[in-house]
Amino acid sequence: MPEGNDFLRLTKKGIPIVMIGLPYAGKTTFVRWLKKKEFTRPKTTIGLEFEQVKLGDGIFNIFDLSGHEKFRETLWQSYVQTSAGIIFVLDSSDKKKLSEASKWFWLMIKDWLSDIFTNKTILFLANKSDLKNSLNLDFIIDEFQLNQMSLYPQVSFQFFKTSIRTGLNLDYAMKWFVSRLRKNTKDKTIQLKALVLADTLGKVIYEYDPDRITQDKDMLISYFKALSEFANEILGYEMIKVIKIDNNYYLLSEKNNIFLTVAVSKSNELPEARRFSLLIHEFISSNSFNLETNKLTRFIEKLLS
Repeated sequence: MPEGNDFLRLTKKGIPIVMIGLPYAGKTTFVRWLKKKEFTRPKTTIGLEFEQVKLGDGIFNIFDLSGHEKFRETLWQSYVQTSAGIIFVLDSSDKKKLSEASKWFWLMIKDWLSDIFTNKTILFLANKSDLKNSLNLDFIIDEFQLNQMSLYPQVSFQFFKTSIRTGLNLDYAMKWFVSRLRKNTKDKTIQLKALVLADTLGKVIYEYDPDRITQDKDMLISYFKALSEFANEILGYEMIKVIKIDNNYYLLSEKNNIFLTVAVSKSNELPEARRFSLLIHEFISSNSFNLETNKLTRFIEKLLS
């Protein structure tokens, strides 16, 4: 589980991006290239590394995640879900790892990003194309079944065969990635109407309600808890649900014995409300604190700043 400070960095000014892929694919090398436009051979990343990079006139917060299995299982999902953009790096010269890389790529697409309110920008880099044993791009597309990405119109996706060592196609790839990120994130703001936390029994334990829209928070949470539990019985458990009442959209999420309700006023705020909800859950699970203190309030205000 990431530390609270790591997630807090997602609240700084800048678009959050994650760099993922199996070990030795070239992720950290690519981050170094983005910063200095030169090829280096950095040490293998353990856990995660954070870099803030200026691309054009935009600032990007890049989270370089380790590709080792234990970090795939503990770090990847949370950062993928709370990022605006994802760069998936593949070692195109290592045929033996294609199946494993493909498994994790589709786990990301089908399981982690399956929510209908997800709007991600994904750049797929088939790296090390300068090597003699580099696989043909058509072969990689077939092995990964990348043509199936057309089934996910809520995801902006493109792939390139690249070489970080020679710089092949990197500028073209990043030009597409940055322009699409800007398009997908420029309207991703959230005007938080209210936020209420409850325990597993529905007892309210925290409230952030600057607009005073939850006149009876206990009744509101009881109603939403009942709806959520009914939906789980009929449709199966889903962490995030949305309901509209009057002029407000309520995003409901349940994780780690905490039931969270986030209220916004516009449907186009829901993708950011979803990210907001995930960050709140991660902050709570990675920080031991009394909810009656103002620590969570300060965190919420940072998210909104």
